[in-house]
Amino acid sequence: MAAGTFAFCKSPLTSSLKPIADKDAINKLRRKLSGRLVLPGDPEYDAARRVIEMNPANDKHPALVAQCRNDDDVLRCIDLAHQQQMEVAVRSGNHSILGWGSCDKGIVIDLSPMKGVAVDPDKRIARVHAGNMAEEVLAVTASHGLAPILGECGTVGAGLALGGGLGWLSGKYGATSDSVLSARLITADGRPLKADASTNEDLFWAIRGGGGNFGIATLLEYQLHPVGEVIGGSLVYPIAKAKSVLRFFRDFMANAPDEFQAECYVTTHHGGRISMEAVYAGNLEDGERLLDRFRKSQAPDEDSVKRRSFAEIYRMDEDDSSMSCPFEYMKGVYLERVSDETIDLVLECFRQSPPSCDIVFNFAHYMHGQVCRVSPEATAFGLRKSGGVTLGFWAQWKETAQAAACVAWTDNTFERLQPFSGGRAYANYLSMKGKLAANAVYGSNSPRLAQLKKKYDPENFFHLNANILPE
Repeated sequence: MAAGTFAFCKSPLTSSLKPIADKDAINKLRRKLSGRLVLPGDPEYDAARRVIEMNPANDKHPALVAQCRNDDDVLRCIDLAHQQQMEVAVRSGNHSILGWGSCDKGIVIDLSPMKGVAVDPDKRIARVHAGNMAEEVLAVTASHGLAPILGECGTVGAGLALGGGLGWLSGKYGATSDSVLSARLITADGRPLKADASTNEDLFWAIRGGGGNFGIATLLEYQLHPVGEVIGGSLVYPIAKAKSVLRFFRDFMANAPDEFQAECYVTTHHGGRISMEAVYAGNLEDGERLLDRFRKSQAPDEDSVKRRSFAEIYRMDEDDSSMSCPFEYMKGVYLERVSDETIDLVLECFRQSPPSCDIVFNFAHYMHGQVCRVSPEATAFGLRKSGGVTLGFWAQWKETAQAAACVAWTDNTFERLQPFSGGRAYANYLSMKGKLAANAVYGSNSPRLAQLKKKYDPENFFHLNANILPE
């Protein structure tokens, strides 16, 4: 894919941004940076600039990638960006459908080297630096029989709480943002601030679901929850059973206990199949009886469901053959409910997919239990409706010539599914930009968030996110 295929996208308040910093400023930053500064032409540049969802739209070429090791590194990068009027992209786990972990001609503030997890097992609290991934956090907390509310993928960054955060334990314990006790942020004007229930309370409300709009979170303090052995694994079926399995999954989840969470994959991998991944984090005998009900109604071809440590759940997909494709184009749609009409449309789009690419549909983050009992106004994360589902879908391909057909199919599928969203979207799966996108994410919380954006980032310095315009 050629550089410069996709134009540098500026926000309404960043039209004066310059394309690149001068050499003296870059050399000054390099001398002071504790971490590594990667520039175009460096051997590490292509790896440093890449995002996980690599496709033509996300093929960005930043002027520099600053791999920060501490807060001072972040402050120096913010200072440089202001001096040189450069666009800023912030990255930790780098899971962004829209590729917001990179930018063209700007500076990437990469937090991934900022590691460290400290656990207080008596208070059930973990202090987590922003560069940690879910599996790294769990590796430390699991020895105490505790876990934060993580995503459903081990490589998701610890900062998923900024978009709300949903995972295997959300039915039992709520959203990731509901377990955040405090955060340390660096604001657009270079102020390190603490935000918790008694300090900068308005900012604390905003960052729990309001995305990266208000600053760079470098440290998060999480409430931990007791989690021991769980029941987890996959039930796999032939693609011919997709409709019946999806309908049964929908009806099964509507009455599922808080301790149970599951998601369904419809994929062309392995010749075409549908699978359900499930986790039960409660009384194990009750969980086994619950899964037996699913097995008896929908007998699987393959069954890996068994008792496991919770940490093992995040390694179940390590041999996934989908990782062999270097290019991926993903979209996400929030569904108010998994209706028969929606299922039929998904399977129709699946059958119409181009033969040049592999396809995956993922019905994930079924909304039920504790996450739906919290008021939508309690934090900035207001997507709390029971029965809602996040439908992620993506095309994967191996050769650049296959990109056009795969991208066109994904965009068309996204448009066809929009009528079932109820005008809402989940921030961590956001696939569109602009004010309409922000309103879809934040709903009735949008006006309050716009006021706080004006207070903490009036120039919209942080805009590569589910962006809130300061009003």
